[in-house]
Amino acid sequence: MRLFLLFLLSLAPPGLSLSVAADTLGQTDRALPDSADFPRQPLRIIVYTSPGGLIDFTARRFAEVARKYVPEQPFVVINRPGGGGIVAFEEVLQQPADGYNMLAVTRSNVSKLIATGRDDLIERVDWHSYIMENAHVVITNAERGLGSWPEVLEHARRSGDRQLWLGADIGGVKHVSGVKMARQAGMEMRWIPYSSGGQAIAALMGNLGSVYLGNPRDAMISDDLRIVAVAAPQRLAAFPDAPTFTELGVPGLENEHIWRGFAFRKGVPEDRRAWFADLIEKVSQDPDWIASWESEGVSLGYRGSSEFTRMVERDAEEFSFYLREMGLLRERGSRESLLAGIGEAPALQFLQALLVVVNIILAIALLRSSFRERFGELMVLSVVLSLAIVFYAMTEALPPPSPVDTVGARGVPRLWLYLLLPLALYQSFLILRERRKGKPKKKPLLLFSFLGFMTSYVLLIPILGYLLASLIYMPGVLWLLKYRHPWVIAAVTGSWVAFSYIVFQRMLYVDLPAGVLLRQVSMPW
Repeated sequence: MRLFLLFLLSLAPPGLSLSVAADTLGQTDRALPDSADFPRQPLRIIVYTSPGGLIDFTARRFAEVARKYVPEQPFVVINRPGGGGIVAFEEVLQQPADGYNMLAVTRSNVSKLIATGRDDLIERVDWHSYIMENAHVVITNAERGLGSWPEVLEHARRSGDRQLWLGADIGGVKHVSGVKMARQAGMEMRWIPYSSGGQAIAALMGNLGSVYLGNPRDAMISDDLRIVAVAAPQRLAAFPDAPTFTELGVPGLENEHIWRGFAFRKGVPEDRRAWFADLIEKVSQDPDWIASWESEGVSLGYRGSSEFTRMVERDAEEFSFYLREMGLLRERGSRESLLAGIGEAPALQFLQALLVVVNIILAIALLRSSFRERFGELMVLSVVLSLAIVFYAMTEALPPPSPVDTVGARGVPRLWLYLLLPLALYQSFLILRERRKGKPKKKPLLLFSFLGFMTSYVLLIPILGYLLASLIYMPGVLWLLKYRHPWVIAAVTGSWVAFSYIVFQRMLYVDLPAGVLLRQVSMPW
């Protein structure tokens, strides 16, 4: 039983910064119109990335310039990373529609919400103001030898589909742009995703890929980085030596860009929406705001809600088309196979009800049999097996592996299920075999103590983070399971934490939860 319990302790899903912008209050004679004494408290800008990302930088720069026009109340930038923006969207939608919670958005949000099946969130927010865009650019490590687009093309022809393009996320806006670029250029490439643009750039610097698809400012990190192609109608003023795709003989890529703007929960009073529109337009025309972006290849400009909403709708249609074509999104109601239907309601609900009935019948049978001494252990195993069956059925509704995502959304959960099912069956076999050898020893206290530890572990993960919670939890459970050698406890604990980080964080790109407490300690309110 110890082997099975040891495996169970690893099953908590590894996949489940705040900054105050207020230093100086600049006065200005360009006062905003009153809106029923709004605002009367600090204004929050929710950012869907960790500190340091481009949208985070944009939000903080906006907050700084906006102080000139709203000196009485600061803008507070709050980072809510997770789920490609879903966490940030959900937070804003859970707040009152009073205008005090503004969501910093990018084109990446649209692609991620489409790819993850949360396109309902697109309809639930008010796409209020577009403020800027920057063209996607192809960046190479000039030290490696690919110093121009023709060299990239020639290398692609020699490499076939083995040329590696580095970027962030599978199914994201840059991934879709990369696919379009390769198609227009008549070449093949393989997209290698990283959890952030910074990691992808580091990989390019380490010669782990041929090109990086990113933003113009990414090329400013090192003198070894060179922009070899720009997806814009004309050359960027900040990078006059970088040719456009049109100049390179690859038309149709003039508008591959990423925009940034602000959104609210629907229902914000119209007078407050107008107040924000006036503020954002003033910031967009502010000389300090314009000067701060001059060297970064950004196209500034304010667009109101109606035009911005139409842009988002067009993007949603385009991403839906390309994600389906790439095999990352299925048509609604379509099924990969007959078995895939079991992962959808009402078939899934029927399966769950059937398993509940089966477990009730099994419990009654065990209590009336000679195996009643092992009732607790056998029922735990039965419940674990039932959950494994349900989880497997649920994965049938997820996108399968594809040429651009060899793991697929169902890959990680199925990895656990393929290990869990044999172990549970083997443990059941051991219990039944022990019954033949004589009366077994009762261990109900061990079983329920272990389940208590496991419950505590699951509750600790959102607070302390997965890695720290594991460092605390593993030694305690190993001690409970009668492991007394410190080096054994340290080796097992360290091995599991290292395995989790390397396999999930580094290889499968599954972000391990950081924990609310650590985020607050590292970045106090």
